[in-house]
Amino acid sequence: MTSLRHIRYEDIADFPKPGGHVPTAFQFSEDGRRVYYLFPAEGAELSLWVYDTTQGTHRLIARPPIGTAVDTFDEEMRRQRARFSWGGISHYEWQKGTLLIPMHGRLYVQRGDEELRQVPGVDGVVDPTLSPDGTCIYGVMEGNLCRIDPDHGTLNWLTPGAEEGVTYGLAEYAAQEELDRSHGYWVSPDGGAVALAMVDERHIPKFPIVHQDGDTVWSEEHRYPFVGQANAVVRLGIRDTEGSSQIRWIEWDSHERYLIDVLWTAKGDLLVLTMARSHQEMAWDRYDRNARHLRRVYEERAERWINRPARSVVLKDGTLLSSTERDGQRRLLRVTPDGVWHVVTPQGEADWAVLTLLAADEPSCTVYVSATRNRALERCLIAIQWDTGVWTDLTPEPGTHFVSVAPDASGWVDQHSDFDHAPETHYIAGHDRGRLVLRDNPVSRQSLDLARPELFHFAVDDGTVLNGLVYRPLGDKPKAGWPLIVSVYAGPHAQMVVNDWNETVDLQAQYLAQRGFMVMKLDSRGSFNRGPLFEQVLYHHFGDVELRDQVAGVHYVAEHWPVDLSRVGIFGWSYGGYMTLRALLMAPEVFSVGVAGAPVTDFRWYDTAYTERYLGTDETNHAGYEDSSLINKADRLQGKLLLIHGMVDENVHFRHSAALIQAFINAGKDFDLVVLPGSRHMVQGLANTLYRTRRTLQYFEDHL
Repeated sequence: MTSLRHIRYEDIADFPKPGGHVPTAFQFSEDGRRVYYLFPAEGAELSLWVYDTTQGTHRLIARPPIGTAVDTFDEEMRRQRARFSWGGISHYEWQKGTLLIPMHGRLYVQRGDEELRQVPGVDGVVDPTLSPDGTCIYGVMEGNLCRIDPDHGTLNWLTPGAEEGVTYGLAEYAAQEELDRSHGYWVSPDGGAVALAMVDERHIPKFPIVHQDGDTVWSEEHRYPFVGQANAVVRLGIRDTEGSSQIRWIEWDSHERYLIDVLWTAKGDLLVLTMARSHQEMAWDRYDRNARHLRRVYEERAERWINRPARSVVLKDGTLLSSTERDGQRRLLRVTPDGVWHVVTPQGEADWAVLTLLAADEPSCTVYVSATRNRALERCLIAIQWDTGVWTDLTPEPGTHFVSVAPDASGWVDQHSDFDHAPETHYIAGHDRGRLVLRDNPVSRQSLDLARPELFHFAVDDGTVLNGLVYRPLGDKPKAGWPLIVSVYAGPHAQMVVNDWNETVDLQAQYLAQRGFMVMKLDSRGSFNRGPLFEQVLYHHFGDVELRDQVAGVHYVAEHWPVDLSRVGIFGWSYGGYMTLRALLMAPEVFSVGVAGAPVTDFRWYDTAYTERYLGTDETNHAGYEDSSLINKADRLQGKLLLIHGMVDENVHFRHSAALIQAFINAGKDFDLVVLPGSRHMVQGLANTLYRTRRTLQYFEDHL
């Protein structure tokens, strides 16, 4: 591996990062003996492989189809929602000996050892999935849910006919972007029925995004639900896959609730998770398919907001295993079919917090979960016995463990990394604990000649302990101390400081350290995975507590390392861009140079599901929106600012920067601007990424 003692802009813009050629998207065969995964043998194109756990051998199953085809618009939007940067095969499914690979709007299938082949005549399928028995494919075409014969490509339409603004079987924008739900239909385990969402967005005005970077000017339109305005109307129904074409709609207050999750029980009933629009009430309801009756089995309320559980599981007897933060840190939640619930907490002083459920082994009453530990600095695999309440850490090695568990819990894949070692992937047999290297990764921090991030923590005024890290510059310090640059996000539902390889190969931070800058990252109050008390200080106001904590972090670093407090900069993207602007406007005595990317400048122009969770609406919290806005503070700009935004950003629209630019002009404030005409919220393409990187880093070298 080439030394990175002298990092170039090209190294920073390149993808994947050093040590990033690792397997991902693991799936187990029915017997648990084979592990399927995506792997980039070289470059950034993912291929599909299988690992035989009994023989320790790998086999290439499918490469990306060769050709000039590109993602469809729907595929591009789904990649943006998932923040997925890889090329090649991005999704696959394996069911009962049948393999499905959707790519560029086309479907490819493979049965047994036959060759991978394209399903004829079904281009443009959105969100395809295999039936539980692997014999057919479900998906959405032209807004309608359909079932596809993989041998002949014949279609069986399951919905009565979509129209402009009305779709069947798709998740609406708010669900995909903010509620972690990318699917709009759910096939029953026996394949005899499908639950599906009908989304009606006809009443939501279209928001135009104009493309001006090519030979022709054209406009795409999105029905974007702005704060305080109407949401999509979502109905949930059930349709038999054979026989009657009638959809039986479930009656619920779809206008003021979000559909969060749908689970089938072995009996053929549904468990439906919904959230009030205010995010202050969440409920699981059981729908009896025969009686056509919806009955509440669990309800949760909060004064501020509730975060949805990442994944839930239904046992054979109908018991629900989920998770909850109702008592503080996220714990395992068990709900019986009769609605009797119990929160399973760890014994002793362990600070484990559940992230997501991975698999359940019913004979041993054990559920396997991904969890945080050590003030959320690490990730681990925990086995929880739901009958006794015993929690066991199965991955004691320090660092980050990304784990995938076989459905029957017969084994799991553990991808482990830390500051010093790139991710190495092991297969672990659950019963005899045998460990096999699935994919080794000899890349290390020492082999790349990179600086080691240094963790620190300190308590703020209310006693809360914050986690941070710094990248120390190389060489002797100048007499006045090193200039300091803060890499910031600081918003909700995100965490920057983790004992993980990705921190080491943050080559932008490493580049700055190599050129004599100290770099700091800090998870201020309001960031994710530290529990609701830590997160909910943001309620009804953005930017205040977060900025105070970042300033406190700057002073802490200056007390413990030689830093020149007259030269402090800050940069970030999205909420980090918002925080960069807020730092320059509200704390100019601390921050003198900033690079703000794709910032929200007034949260009244952001979407309902995210913003209303934290701020309510302008009608209920006008003062909070005014205080959180940056437009009305443009006249406070004193330092040097570089503003960067993509003109076709479909998430944080370019209007945010456009309005701020006009506010700066009105106030007579000078600033610098980089516009990326063809870029969305997640900037892609080597030329765009390289240009953004160069302009960002040069700005600090020129002005700090």
